[in-house]
Formats: sequence, structure tokens, C-alpha cells
Amino acid sequence: MEKTKKALSFVLYVTFAHCITYFICGMIFSQLMGYSEWWKQPVVCDYFRTFDGSASAAGPFIQIIRGLLFGLVLIPLVDFIRQKSGWLKLWILFLGIGIIGAPAAAPSSIEGVVYSKLPFAFHFVGLPEICGQTLLFSVLVHRQLTLSGKKSEKSIKLLRAFYSAIIVFMGYALVSIVFALVQNVPIESGSADIRVLAQFFPPVIFAFVLWLIKRFNWAVKVMVLYILSAISFLIYQGWVINDLNLFYVFVAPIIPTAIYFLFIKICERKDEKKLKDSEKSDIIEE
Repeated sequence: MEKTKKALSFVLYVTFAHCITYFICGMIFSQLMGYSEWWKQPVVCDYFRTFDGSASAAGPFIQIIRGLLFGLVLIPLVDFIRQKSGWLKLWILFLGIGIIGAPAAAPSSIEGVVYSKLPFAFHFVGLPEICGQTLLFSVLVHRQLTLSGKKSEKSIKLLRAFYSAIIVFMGYALVSIVFALVQNVPIESGSADIRVLAQFFPPVIFAFVLWLIKRFNWAVKVMVLYILSAISFLIYQGWVINDLNLFYVFVAPIIPTAIYFLFIKICERKDEKKLKDSEKSDIIEE
């Protein structure tokens, strides 16, 4: 039973790590490498679905399935990944088997260069994102395995604060997509403009900082997060992008704040269980 719980915890963490790294790297490199323009090029536009289509919008959520698959596949390799340079070995596996030596004519792979009609230069367009995402993913999985059971209270708190900030960011990304679909607004590359994305950063920072403040209980933290997030949207949309949407300002923070609350409760239950197990252990020893 204990092994099953550990395996399930590992799979869920791997899924989380994959979704987070995929989302972050995708947002960054799609802008840096100009994916929206490359997707319009001859041959490339026949190979891929449109960059601003529904498939691209659904991509981050489909990654949950991929993350679960990665977690299940990596269970037998836990001891291998836990080794001193396990992150590097895992990343090399990704590079050798999953990317460069992929058994399909995929972009950035040897088979893709030889057997596809994609422009040669295009094979290097997505390579920075793929390599960066798998590297970051490998480091996070390795760190989780090596620090398991050895984390100090301070490191746990910082790690949870980081996770809460990322969760809030993903929550806002989800809300934005939902708003776009409900209002029949095309999800174009322009909607991922850095000025638009920047409005999410203050709430993310608020989530991180509030998590580290001890004097506030969870109810106060959730309330303060919602209020500060709404105020930051109000100021940013009104002064920076000059496109104030009051409905979005007050409704958008609800889901990310609710997710933040759920994460707080999950962590509290985990701590309570850990404390009870510790007390039971002390009683048995006595």
C-alpha cells in the first residue's frame, strides 16, 4: 500500500513538473522564436495545425495526459534518476531517444531531416524549447527524488510558495482561454503578447509572497490575494494596455484564487498527517 502511494505521488509530481515546464517554456520560446510566423511558411503550414487554432489552445491541457504517461514510464527508473547525476542522464535519454533520435519523421530529429519536406532551418526553431523544457523537467524530477525526506521546513515552504505561484499563473492562463472562447475572440498569437501576459505577474508574485508570510491564516491570504489581484488588473489594464474590462478584472481572479486555496488545504492536510504519523511513531518508541 505504501509503495502504491509513493508511486502515485511520483506520477502526480512528474505530471505537475511536465505541465509547468511545458507551459513556461512554450510561452517563452513561442515569442522568442516567432512560432506564429514560422507556422505560416510553405510546407510547415501543411505539416502543423494553425498556430492560433483550438488545438494550440488545448495543448497545455493535453499535456496532463502526457505527464501521466511520463510518470508511469519513469516509475521503473526512479533509482536511476535518483543517482548523483540522474538529471543529466535522464535529459540525455530525452535528447538521444525522444528528440534527436525520435523513431518518427518529427521536427528536430534525424528522421525528420531525412524523410520530411520541412525546411532544414525549421528543425532548429523548436529545438531550444524542447531541449530547455526537458532539461528543466529532468532537474525538477531529480531534485524531488533526492530531496524527498530530507527537506528542511524552510526549503519546503519556499518550494510550496514557488508551486503556488506557478499554479496561480496557470489558473490565469486557463481563465484567459475560457474568456476568449466564451466571447468568441480568436486565440491568436497576439493574445500571447508579452504586455498582455505581464498582467499575470503581479498576482503570481502576490501568491508567492503571501505564502511565506506566517502571520496570516489561509482565509486572510486568499482574501488578500483576490483583492490585490483585482487591483493590479484594474491598474494594469487601465494604464498600460488601455483596454479596461471590469468584468474580467473582478471575475478572472476567482478561479486562480480558489485553486490557491485548495493548494493551501492540501498542504495543511499533508502536514497534519505527517504530524500524526510522527506522534504515533513517538508513542510506539516510548
